[in-house]
Amino acid sequence: MGDSDSAYSGRLRKRKRLTDGVEEVVNSMLELMESCQRVVIFSGSGLSANSGMSMFSTRNGLYERARQRFKIQDGIKLFSYPFYKQRRKDVQAFFAQIYGEAKNSKASPGHLAIAQLNQMGKLQRHYTLNIDGLAEVVGMDTWHHEKNPEGITVEMHGNISYVVCPSCHAVERLSGPVMDTMKACQPVACSACYKDEMRFKVMLYDDEQGDCITPEDVFERLEDDLAVAGAVVWVGISFEQSASTEYFRKVRHILASQRRLEDVTQVIINPSDEAYFNLVSSMSKKEDVKVLDVRSTSDEVLPRIVQHLHETLGIKPDPAYAKAAAEAAAAAAAERRRVLAAEAEAVAAGAAKAATPALTRRGRSSSGSGCAVAAAAGATPTASSASPLPQGIDEMDSAAAAALALPEAVRQHFWRMQQLQQQWQQQ
Repeated sequence: MGDSDSAYSGRLRKRKRLTDGVEEVVNSMLELMESCQRVVIFSGSGLSANSGMSMFSTRNGLYERARQRFKIQDGIKLFSYPFYKQRRKDVQAFFAQIYGEAKNSKASPGHLAIAQLNQMGKLQRHYTLNIDGLAEVVGMDTWHHEKNPEGITVEMHGNISYVVCPSCHAVERLSGPVMDTMKACQPVACSACYKDEMRFKVMLYDDEQGDCITPEDVFERLEDDLAVAGAVVWVGISFEQSASTEYFRKVRHILASQRRLEDVTQVIINPSDEAYFNLVSSMSKKEDVKVLDVRSTSDEVLPRIVQHLHETLGIKPDPAYAKAAAEAAAAAAAERRRVLAAEAEAVAAGAAKAATPALTRRGRSSSGSGCAVAAAAGATPTASSASPLPQGIDEMDSAAAAALALPEAVRQHFWRMQQLQQQWQQQ
């Protein structure tokens, strides 16, 4: 066994054990993957969470940044076609920034595992809701109803690395000059038909030009894929948005029409219980929704599927995959630590900002604000102090905060900061 194989096996042995309940579900999923001949995978932004791409709904995510930049009540509005029609140049400029993230992002262990499933002959098709193009990075070619009908990845919402003409559907890979033009809020004419302006190849909500992003032929492809699939796996999808729940309904409808609804197991891979809750809540007949709910990350579970199949099928891990998986795992861990550290810093800044008015108010009512604060810092917290502050914060700050009886929101900031620090230390 080579060095890369040793590192691969060692990393698997050192992997943290999941909680018993989750581990039991994971084992059931591994048995399912072993018994299935072909699998269809749908992936969402959770697959790229540690790749350097911004999430949509998280703190300082795309929706929040759009809300702040365009002074709109809900950031999701920027990703709608009506808003695009009104402020086309501004939206193009915002998308140019997202392209910058995609260009610098790196494939995650989950991406590599899906590519490995394809090489092992297990993957029937990969339908992704992501626009980062990372499936191409790991060698999975993109489906096109005419140019590449056997492509393994179907980009349901397009690819931020391309621009397309709404009139003639000409597609071009985004170049530096084109991106600079869009960042400057200037139009880019189609070089093929000269009839229209190029737009990012990204699907918007209520997109009137959606056929130039994803043609209707995609659902014919889906029907054929589901006819031979033994399982459908939903990876990194929160089911918060209507598009993902509509895809789930579409899959159920197709399977029912094929009389295979009871034969095909559907699996959700997401660390949050909200994904399952959101999905079930969106269904009219909740009792009919039967899924295997795996509450873990794609970077944890997908490599385990690959390792399990390697062992049960007697396949030696590809040295190239072993090396790439080790590098991707290290990069994902570093990205996770960076995100946690940034969030902890933001929480600390928010706590300090929230604490300032309280300090000011109490300072005004004291006969010497500096002495009063110093005395409070050395005081023993009384029963009137609200919920205790977490350990790990500087003793002076803890005593002062407790003695000053800061508002509940501030204490929650401190609690959240400690949780983030603990998560960061565990990485």
